[in-house]
Amino acid sequence: MSIFWVGGPAAAGKTTVSRLFARKYGFLWYSVDAHAFDHEKRAAAAGLHVLGTGPGDFDRRPMIMEDIQSVRTSVVVEGAFVTPQMAGVAENAVWLMPSKEEQRARLQHRNPDTNHEGYIWGWDLIRSQLKDTNATIIPVDGQSIDQTLKAVEHAFSAILEPRHIHDTK
Repeated sequence: MSIFWVGGPAAAGKTTVSRLFARKYGFLWYSVDAHAFDHEKRAAAAGLHVLGTGPGDFDRRPMIMEDIQSVRTSVVVEGAFVTPQMAGVAENAVWLMPSKEEQRARLQHRNPDTNHEGYIWGWDLIRSQLKDTNATIIPVDGQSIDQTLKAVEHAFSAILEPRHIHDTK
């Protein structure tokens, strides 16, 4: 079993691309963002977080690993909470990064009448976490979903089993 980590800010295409990637290769898709409240409750129960105070900065990796421990297939773990500290910066982790302008445009398209500044702050946070690392960053400005999926596949090609690559051609 392999774990493929996909991070990035809101509107980078993480969920769409990760779900397509997982489906294409027969892997399990795991959304860290979808488990955020459960992770908060578990962290609060362990005394690591005060419930209701926001997403927190506790380490979600042990909870993710616990959640997927019985899975017998590879897993694509994605979300805005996927950090270089959590995933590492090895060949099994990528970050999809739009420019701020692209992120604003995507957020505006997604929700036209919403203030998106909180998401823009998240862009700054993720970018600062990636700075001075060897993380694989995939710029997504102007890319279609298919182009981004191909870039993710290329980034993971060294660890995808040869039979998977052959089966999908």
